Amino acid sequence: MNTSTPTHFREALFLENRGFSEEAKKHFDQLIPSLHLLDAPSLTVVSRFYDSINEFKVVMKSAKLGISKIGDIRELSPLFIYAWEQVSQDVSQLEWLLKQPGFDHLPVERLIIARHLFTHGKVDKAYMLSLEVAESTEREFRENPSGHEFYIHALLNLIEIEYSFKNFTQARFHLRKLIYLNKDHMTRIQDIAYWAAVLDEIGNFVLRSDWNDLKLDLAGDVSIICQFYYQLSQNSLTKNLVEQIKNNPFQDELLETKRNSYLFLVKKLNNEVGWSEGIEKAHSEAPDDLLTSLLYSDYLKTNRLEDVKEYWKQQFPKHADRTEAVKAYWHSSKNVDKSHVSLEDVSITFFGGGEKIGGTSILITVKDSHLLLDAGMHLHEESIYPDYSPLHNQNLSLEDIDALLISHAHMDHTGAVPYVHNQRKDLPIYATGPTVSLMKLLLRDTVRIGRETSSDIYSEEDVQNALLSIKPVEFNKTFTVPSKESEWKITYYPSGHILGAGAIHIEFEGVSILFTGDYSIDDQKTVRGLSLPDDLKVDVLITESTYGFLPTNASIDRTRQEKLFIESINRTMDKGGNMLIPAFALGRAQEIILILKHAFKEEKYLPFNLYLDGRVTDVCKVYERYLKQGSYRNSAFHQNSEESPFFSGGVQAAQEIYSNRRNSDFQFDDFIEGFISQGNNCIVASSGMLAENSASARYAEHLIEEERNAVSFTGYMDEESPGHHVLKSSKNGVSDRVKINGKEKELNAKIESFRLSAHASREQILQLICDLQPKQVFLMHGEHNKKYSPTQTIVGGEKIYPTLIDLLDVLKPEIDVIPAYNGEKYYLDKRSKEEL
Repeated sequence: MNTSTPTHFREALFLENRGFSEEAKKHFDQLIPSLHLLDAPSLTVVSRFYDSINEFKVVMKSAKLGISKIGDIRELSPLFIYAWEQVSQDVSQLEWLLKQPGFDHLPVERLIIARHLFTHGKVDKAYMLSLEVAESTEREFRENPSGHEFYIHALLNLIEIEYSFKNFTQARFHLRKLIYLNKDHMTRIQDIAYWAAVLDEIGNFVLRSDWNDLKLDLAGDVSIICQFYYQLSQNSLTKNLVEQIKNNPFQDELLETKRNSYLFLVKKLNNEVGWSEGIEKAHSEAPDDLLTSLLYSDYLKTNRLEDVKEYWKQQFPKHADRTEAVKAYWHSSKNVDKSHVSLEDVSITFFGGGEKIGGTSILITVKDSHLLLDAGMHLHEESIYPDYSPLHNQNLSLEDIDALLISHAHMDHTGAVPYVHNQRKDLPIYATGPTVSLMKLLLRDTVRIGRETSSDIYSEEDVQNALLSIKPVEFNKTFTVPSKESEWKITYYPSGHILGAGAIHIEFEGVSILFTGDYSIDDQKTVRGLSLPDDLKVDVLITESTYGFLPTNASIDRTRQEKLFIESINRTMDKGGNMLIPAFALGRAQEIILILKHAFKEEKYLPFNLYLDGRVTDVCKVYERYLKQGSYRNSAFHQNSEESPFFSGGVQAAQEIYSNRRNSDFQFDDFIEGFISQGNNCIVASSGMLAENSASARYAEHLIEEERNAVSFTGYMDEESPGHHVLKSSKNGVSDRVKINGKEKELNAKIESFRLSAHASREQILQLICDLQPKQVFLMHGEHNKKYSPTQTIVGGEKIYPTLIDLLDVLKPEIDVIPAYNGEKYYLDKRSKEEL
């Protein structure tokens, strides 16, 4: 160190403390060439001084050095960011700051950086930051309502980004949290009202009981729009206000595109002839506007009725959270077929898989014939099999069932198949070929693990006998199942979700029933989405509703979710860390591998080490076999037939590197120390919920205490699972302790959650129901009683995030929507119900 450096620093500090800034600056200036020699506290002093005299280049340099030397990041990062705003447009400097230890705990600074990243075109990184800040801020707001101002800032930022991505349902969800806030916590009312106007939520805003107080904070075009909607709600629209809107263009571009829709609405309400003149142009200028869409739809009904259905098919996903859109799409899809099918002798009994996920098994009864759909296992309950006692209560037994139809291989749909087969050895069982192959792996695992946890588990011989009895079926090919004097007609259609998964169409005596099983609408990397015939007629729909009740990011565009996921991995690798991805061995793990390989497809090898562990590797081999067969070449990810879809490009099975065998020279702990501890690794391991003694839990035990590492959950999480506990315990600025693999650990790693889901979103379930137009819908495989719980609002969660049931309620009495409950028998004909 230059011997004069300490002297200059002491003199500068002495003079500054006594108010002699100019003299102090002379000594501080002497320090600039040797700033790198100062310690972090001294650099903090230098940064503060130069900030006070607006010499921001020095502030940036000294603050960055101070942060690098583990100085107080809470004090130095605001100085660094403000200096950057004054002198630099190099966004990489802000990206550097994001990687620094402790910065994850500074929500204000992270939000500021998110805004800058968004402005500079780093939209995915900005979006991820914005989501994280909004989520953590909402949690803090629940505990401390005095933090309402930053909560509002965070949500308004997120609303703007969601809107820019045309993700309107998510934008409106966040907006409703604000327009229904308790008045005591409302700030930035002008901005909230602005977005309410843009996103067609202003009608709800002006109906608040305290509206007369809130409107005093409004001005300009926003105030005019609010007056317009308020007068409409009171049936007191004045001519003066209409003329004002007509003759005075709005200054804001987004609001101006909506102005014509208000005038069209007034003309239509006044029954003016030619009210729709110019609507084509207005719609082309505002194609995403809900009010314009509704008005344009009315125009089409009069002028081009044949175009209405296709129009709403395109528009509906943008506005599926609004009951007006649900009604419009339902009526546009309405089938002109007036034929009546009697459901008098039809009933459905749910043994499992009704109001919660697990143990799916459903009895279909038409007249005196019976089919069983799925036989799943309860994964986290004391009683592992479905409760079949309602079958006996109906004076029936398994001998009365004509067949068992299996939708897909997940254990909550197939785990009880050997149990059922043991009860009736000659019961016909049907499933697709890939489903049988995957069941073979998973059921054997169930036997191995079950021996340690349950005395009721079947044997490996039982599994083998059950598998040998399954008759393979092919997609889109109808087959029959004999039943007394008649027969069932059965057709499997690809349902997405996982390899081999099928939606099962059942016809019997003129009754048409569709059981979706678990399904995805979006194409995945491994399988394409649900594929049903356009002319399929369905009287009764039994549909999963996994994501129908609580807000998740499942409604975010799949491509966007994948980008966010990749951005998260890049961020972890930038820190020299390890990313653990606990994943369901069947389906989710294969998706993740292909997402990673697709993201870096321009490179021969992944820019990090990718290890697979647990049952993941065996399932990949089954997938690989079927995806290379012509009949199952339905992958959305085109792979060179000579190259392994999963194990090429540097992907390695961890089990091939280490061995857990006793006396082995290289075991798991050696693998962690020799390979994983070096960083720059991504591990995809089962189970997806960090079940104790699973591969993912073993990795988490080693990784979760280091801040540079991350754990990324990518799917459904049972509330009783260790993974859910880790997710909910993830720290908010302080360390927490969690139990991992039976051991107490300090939680320092970054915990993230993505919805790379193989299930349909709330909006997609709604669209399927409207497309099929069934008479009755059974919602199962969901949590019907769950609702979003808002923070400090004047309404309940059903207003802010309407559930699947809330949105379908507007279609009564045209459709009967039944949330299914386990143990219940449902008669489909109303007269039969009344007789009970």
